[in-house]
Amino acid sequence: MNVHFYPSFIVMIGALFILIQLCFVRSQFLAYLISGISLLLALLLQLFLQNHVSNIETLFTFNAQTSFISLLLLMIVGLIWAQLYNWLKILNEQKEEYYLLFLLSTLGGLIMVSSNHFASFFMGLELMSLSFVGLIAYCGHDKKAQEAGIKYLILSAVASAFILMGAAILYLQFGSLSFTVLLQTTQTPLLPEWAILCAIIFIFTGLFFKLSLVPCHLWVADLFEGAPLVTSAMLATLSKLSVFIVLWRLVTVGNWQQYQFIIDVLSIVAIASMFIGNFLGLLQKNLLRLIAYSSIAHFGYLLIVLLLINNQSMTFTSQSFNEQTMLFYLVAYLFTLVGVFSIFIQIPKIKTVDELSGLLWQKPFIAITLMLLMLSLAGIPLTLGFMAKFYLVMAAVSQQLWLVLATLVISSIVGMFYYLRVIMALIKTPTDKSKFEHINVDGNSLSLNILIIFLVIGFGIFPSSLSQFILKIAS
Repeated sequence: MNVHFYPSFIVMIGALFILIQLCFVRSQFLAYLISGISLLLALLLQLFLQNHVSNIETLFTFNAQTSFISLLLLMIVGLIWAQLYNWLKILNEQKEEYYLLFLLSTLGGLIMVSSNHFASFFMGLELMSLSFVGLIAYCGHDKKAQEAGIKYLILSAVASAFILMGAAILYLQFGSLSFTVLLQTTQTPLLPEWAILCAIIFIFTGLFFKLSLVPCHLWVADLFEGAPLVTSAMLATLSKLSVFIVLWRLVTVGNWQQYQFIIDVLSIVAIASMFIGNFLGLLQKNLLRLIAYSSIAHFGYLLIVLLLINNQSMTFTSQSFNEQTMLFYLVAYLFTLVGVFSIFIQIPKIKTVDELSGLLWQKPFIAITLMLLMLSLAGIPLTLGFMAKFYLVMAAVSQQLWLVLATLVISSIVGMFYYLRVIMALIKTPTDKSKFEHINVDGNSLSLNILIIFLVIGFGIFPSSLSQFILKIAS
């Protein structure tokens, strides 16, 4: 077996061990321990494989970029896992199956980020999506969770159908489902150009749904609000990271940017997502719905990376700089977002912005951590989020993408208002001090908050070490 398969294999073994455990004894601690050990071993092995020789197979591709993305995925999942035990204890449900679905969704994500073929991509996508159906509807007595699970099941199936239709048309043209041979020049094309473009649009439609990009965004706020909190964190990070990497690989390896129509579609979706995500965020009072619309805007920003590929206006940048920009933004956004959800998990009874009023005066460390994370999402200097947006602006300027750059700047200013609204609520004088009495931060949560502050502020002030590491990978 190829050594690059070992991290995914370890995660799969962890899921199997939990299944075996369920046959003999129910123990949340044992399931927590098994899942944690498997994730830790996979993370350490993935770190070891970072400098391993690249290997391209029929179904998968393994190189420095895919190894780093897999490492990032495992780190994000590990941070979420660290809060699972205490969070699950308050649920009046069976606990062990959640760890099983948690590992299976992680396995699906690992398969997707390394996929080099529609078969492996779809296998990972469906493994992750079906696991998420169970994770979303896990709370059987919560009507919102059940409704969210049904919505995700139906809409995810429709999105997968679009992707399959697009892949079938491309297979008819090229006789292969491998990403590396897609859209290569053929002497006797079987299909006209408009049919190829339709196939790409079908695939984009399915992927845009998974990324909740405009116009396939209407589901995301209801799911974030209705799903269990940890599941929402997984949807916002693991799912979107995996799908975006597939989208990026299809556009780059498949050479889809050769069609001006595709560039126009990506530009329109990026601009619409930036504006609509931020403007809808202004209207939200529910914290999870606010973060949902914020995620629409942030992945709209990330679409700029796809517009940088082989742009004819290129001046001083290079393809490696484009990859560096994408990887840096993903690191910055995902770590910040995991931090935000970590705070939400620590304050489970607080659902709206108004309910945060006065948190700074009762639980100062939690409030300060949330403030710094909101500043990072807004892109304020001295945070990791600012450096990520700085990279995007530099890349857009270098390739003279003035329209999307103007949209990025204007929509970011709009987005600052709802991030600052959260901060203003935190510093208000509390009217009811008893509403924060249920918040009890243990040592595990405290350590996690310190780690997140270190990552978001430390790399924001001193970004060179992270930049050099990512540059080495992108090169």
